[in-house]
Amino acid sequence: MKLKSLLVGSLLLSLASPVFAAKDLGYYLGGQINHTSMTDRIGDFEESALGLGIYGGYNFNQSFGLEAGIHGTDSYIDEVDIRSAAITLAPTVRHAYSDMVTVYLKGGLLWEAIYSPDDSTTDDYRGIGWLLGTGVDMTLTESLALRLSYEYSETEPESKDYDNYFASTRVHQFGVGMHYRF
Repeated sequence: MKLKSLLVGSLLLSLASPVFAAKDLGYYLGGQINHTSMTDRIGDFEESALGLGIYGGYNFNQSFGLEAGIHGTDSYIDEVDIRSAAITLAPTVRHAYSDMVTVYLKGGLLWEAIYSPDDSTTDDYRGIGWLLGTGVDMTLTESLALRLSYEYSETEPESKDYDNYFASTRVHQFGVGMHYRF
């Protein structure tokens, strides 16, 4: 319920008349560090891992943009090397409170892979799901911005090795990043 309230509140704020800085228009590219928690609603998997990602996008006007990202995690489990990676694409709705602070809300699609690079494990699941995200961009200089973000996603990736077997994952990802505006 808190997540829904946060997302609805962010959307309503984004639709208000923005005080948008012209330097926020155009392309941006950045990197981030994430704390990622994953649960599998079918099994008893509930673990977290540190992750890294890159993101970039284009702000078409003062309120709307499109953002893509790639992120991956370190191993979720100490005994077995199980990792995840995802590619995301999402439209964004933005609202600038000042020249320094902009909030955003995004919702879109992701392609997720849960895999093990360890030869002794055959876990390999891939699938398409959806994501919702929100965050704050804080301007540090004319071209650099600090980002605090949260993303929630759900996917039902299937295994290529097992017929009719799939996972049902939920991922919560908190991130801190920095991006450059071109």
